[in-house]
Amino acid sequence: MSHNVRAVAVALVLAVTAGGASVAPAVAAPAATGASAAADLSQEQAVRVPEKGLLRGGGPSGFLTVHEQARDRFTWTRYADGGTVELPAGTYRGSVGSDVIVKQNGPTSYELRDMATGAAPVSVDSSSLGPASDLLRAAGRTLLLAVEDGSGGTSLHLVSAGDDGRFVDHEVAGLPADAAFGIYDLSVPDVFALAYTGTVGGTAQRRLAVVDLATGTIADDRALPASATDVSASTTHVAWAEKDAQGRLTVVSARRGETATVRTPLTGTGTGLRVDVMGNWVTYTLHGGADASAPNPLFALMARPLAGGDAVKVMDSTKALYGSGTVQGGTLAGGEGVYRIALGAAGRPVATLRASSGLATALTLTYEFVPTTLRFRTDAPQPTLIWHVGRNNAVADFELVHKATGKRWTRGEGLVNGNIGLTAATWDGVFPDWSAARNGAYTWTLTAKPLNGIGPDLVRTGTLTVDSGTGPHDYSDSGAPDLLVRNDDGRLLSYDFRQILTHYAHVSERTDHGGGWNTYDRVISTGDVAGSRFADVVGRDRSGVLWFYQGTGTSLARRIEVGGGWQTYDKITAGSDLTGDGRADLLAADKTGVLWLYHSTGSATKPFAPRIRIGGGWQTYDRITATGNIAGARGGDLVARDRDGVLWLYLGKGDGTFTTRTRIGGGWQEYDEIVGIGDADRDGRADLLVDGKAMYRGQSLSYYKGTGDVRAPFAPRRKLSTPNTFNDDNGLVF
Repeated sequence: MSHNVRAVAVALVLAVTAGGASVAPAVAAPAATGASAAADLSQEQAVRVPEKGLLRGGGPSGFLTVHEQARDRFTWTRYADGGTVELPAGTYRGSVGSDVIVKQNGPTSYELRDMATGAAPVSVDSSSLGPASDLLRAAGRTLLLAVEDGSGGTSLHLVSAGDDGRFVDHEVAGLPADAAFGIYDLSVPDVFALAYTGTVGGTAQRRLAVVDLATGTIADDRALPASATDVSASTTHVAWAEKDAQGRLTVVSARRGETATVRTPLTGTGTGLRVDVMGNWVTYTLHGGADASAPNPLFALMARPLAGGDAVKVMDSTKALYGSGTVQGGTLAGGEGVYRIALGAAGRPVATLRASSGLATALTLTYEFVPTTLRFRTDAPQPTLIWHVGRNNAVADFELVHKATGKRWTRGEGLVNGNIGLTAATWDGVFPDWSAARNGAYTWTLTAKPLNGIGPDLVRTGTLTVDSGTGPHDYSDSGAPDLLVRNDDGRLLSYDFRQILTHYAHVSERTDHGGGWNTYDRVISTGDVAGSRFADVVGRDRSGVLWFYQGTGTSLARRIEVGGGWQTYDKITAGSDLTGDGRADLLAADKTGVLWLYHSTGSATKPFAPRIRIGGGWQTYDRITATGNIAGARGGDLVARDRDGVLWLYLGKGDGTFTTRTRIGGGWQEYDEIVGIGDADRDGRADLLVDGKAMYRGQSLSYYKGTGDVRAPFAPRRKLSTPNTFNDDNGLVF
């Protein structure tokens, strides 16, 4: 819409993107963008719009822009070679369809510059008309000035400087003495549309005058609805936009001199709809679609035949428009820039890109960082996947899918940072049900949606691998520990301890390792003793034979007999690397109190070397638990509870022996089970799990976080919520 204090366009905020290339490009390319209805759009040459330049005029040889933040910085850009001219500081206007620009130096002082010829500026002084004048538009070397007469009326003057330098003024006759100017426009160089209010035929009314600039006369004057919000005229037609009390918009056109109109109700609402007549077409658009936060069909530049009929899309969005022929905006095919609008071979308006802003109109990806591998046991604080999209008015959602299980991790809409166009997904390696992410291949999909509704969604897909290694109690191939239990029915089950630790009442991650385990009087999680990298299991049957089950990640291999005579031991534990070879070892205390070390071999067929005597006196303890390295020494450690309930720490030296014991504290007799669960919270230190004396074992779990401090190796006890699933698995053995 054109009026005295009109904002030509909404400033477009550009997305700030990080430098550098993508470290790990995605597998698939961005989705292809669709073209606008102007299928024959083409780019004539690689001319650039000045950075943050806002269109202020355009002629045959170039266009005028002002810097969006520094409103006294103007630039003229030539189409022929893309060269730019930085103009002296000031305020400039372009001329419709002309290379002449106008600088206003004061209330009555103007300066005309012909940017095509580079001729010396021509000065125009309108002080003879009064102390001030309002420059409405410039048509070539002619200025359209509104001059108030001091009594409330306004007159329209066509002012120029003659070839001999003399001041030339022509007042347009036919306007009422009390005319007050409202909205106006110069869609084509020689016809000016002016909406005014004044007394005509003794009645105050709102009217539309069409001024023929060649003759300086009013060629058409008609009543105009009070709801009209923009006007336009050509040599044959007039057009205007109406907005009713409910905000509904209508484009109206009529042949000059005739009262019959063609009305087109529009879908969409907004303020500032721009209407222009071009040939046998009327175009309409709402500026600012590029950085809008909601869709609106009026963001497109549409053209409708003046005689009525279906509208066609000329551009996908507009930012500024000068006359009906020069538009700043964008198309999905050509991107953002300055376009020429002219009638094409098919007789309908077509947009041709004359100068590019270097930005896409469709949502695009400008930067991407997706690690090929995520390691949740070592990556700190958490791995982040990063994308920068081409603008900030977008939302994005992200999904990761574990190929083997189909488990998903998602982040919903709203990922795009509104200031810098940044999309980031930071994953802590936990699924929505609080279970730990399993190792293996994942597919990922990023879907970014433009909030303005312009163009298709941006979709990126790719693959990555989670490789968090494994741990002493990892039976789900996640690198995080699982709780290994045997129920009353003799089935061996493993539960994701991450779910238990996070107070997740219903533990859904349960793996059933089969039945028949009630044949054993002891079942022990050993950690990796056979070199497969996965945690293994040993079970002692009631005749004293020890059996070995090698872990395969999420299951256990067929059992292998280790040997007999193990009934001599009343305490067996495993899980600490006592010898520094990277494999967990096994400890057994016999009934006479001698502690024996079984060094792991890395072989599934013979997992343990012959036993080595560590020392006697261990009959004073009723529980021993290999914990892994909890206090920062070289080897795996051991805790032992004496018959008075005092817990003692033995630091491993890394050579199969321990330092002198250190007292941890008393009161540990209340627990039936003490389990070295491994690094449950991924802080790099081993933790401890205990189960209290209860009617049903497994119903009173508590957790001791490892501190790494030999003087106080565990933080205060934290009670854990009892998983509902455990109600079906009474009689747990850890």
